[in-house]
Amino acid sequence: MAGHLSARQSVLFRLSPLTLSRISVGFALIAGLWLTVASVHGEVIALIAALAVFVCGHVARLLAGLRATAPVEWGLAASGLLADFLIYAGIATAGSLHANPAPGVMSGWLNGTFLHSFGGRGSAGVWHLAVVAVIFAALTSMVDLCVHGPALPGSRLRLFGPPGDIRLPLACLTVLLFGARTAFLLVFVLAVAVLGAAVADGARVPDRGELRGYRGDGRIAVWIGHWVDGRIAPLPPLFVGLLVTAVLTVLGLGNLPGILLLTPAEAMLLAAFASWHPHDGRHDWLVPPLLQAAEYVFLAELGFAGHVWPPLTFAVVASTGLRHLDLAYRVRGGLSAGVDRRGFGWEGRMLVAGIATAVGIAPLAYLALGLYLGWRLGRDWMVGWTARRATATP
Repeated sequence: MAGHLSARQSVLFRLSPLTLSRISVGFALIAGLWLTVASVHGEVIALIAALAVFVCGHVARLLAGLRATAPVEWGLAASGLLADFLIYAGIATAGSLHANPAPGVMSGWLNGTFLHSFGGRGSAGVWHLAVVAVIFAALTSMVDLCVHGPALPGSRLRLFGPPGDIRLPLACLTVLLFGARTAFLLVFVLAVAVLGAAVADGARVPDRGELRGYRGDGRIAVWIGHWVDGRIAPLPPLFVGLLVTAVLTVLGLGNLPGILLLTPAEAMLLAAFASWHPHDGRHDWLVPPLLQAAEYVFLAELGFAGHVWPPLTFAVVASTGLRHLDLAYRVRGGLSAGVDRRGFGWEGRMLVAGIATAVGIAPLAYLALGLYLGWRLGRDWMVGWTARRATATP
């Protein structure tokens, strides 16, 4: 008996943070698959699997410690984000696969409230909420990275915050009790709370590292920024672009004719003038998350306006979020200068999506973009991160 216990203990101690993070993604996949069943039995199993995601994520963070290597940091962050995406996709897929998915066991309490049509009618409305949840998840990870700088992001154990936080089991519990729309509302509220706490932390962190490389600029943005050679501060032109994008998004991109769909992308190009700026101002850490938020919202709204299949819009926004996080950790690990040449950069993706929607081929463009970004993520991990890990391992 003692021999069996010591063997199990030795196996446990040999588990690396990356191994545990992969296990957490496996549990997230299990949770997502059972959520698609849209039954009380499946949702209970999904809740148990989501709790396992939470436990594995925190144990992996503890094993990594405060001085983890760049590949380990990226592995933990990517696994946490992937777990979010898998579970959100599972919640939304249930509405697509079943005409009348099982309601939450306590959903009767919500009769007559706005939650019945929250996000829009039918399964498409639930997918809209899932895309917004993806945007919040990607932004939470990027804000955490920008705020905590060279120290391991999120090294403090927190109930809410990436990776491996308790939002996922809470979301699964809410699906079981009150349904999918209420679960996404809870996710939004908790994400806003996490972002607020990170912003408060931002005032107390003196060194935030190489923020400029976290922007995800492509060749066009770098070329535009070269003309002013870093003499323009990053926040003022970004706010102008955000204002135009926000106004047009509220009015509805689907109401814009033809070439005017490119207006938000053109307005956001103002932010490219600061691509060479060192981003050493007190509030410049806000630039990468705000820049990427505009890209995510633009891609999501164009997908909805261009009648792109909702799961495909979800996939494009999710792969874009992973691409940004991958590039940022490459900058931290010394593998990249922060220029997204092969992924087109934030401005390239916005222009491609805008042009495709203007000429009426948005579904085809989103399919190609999603496949390409997924292929790049897989290839870059195999070629770049595994090589870096091998050279860093004694």
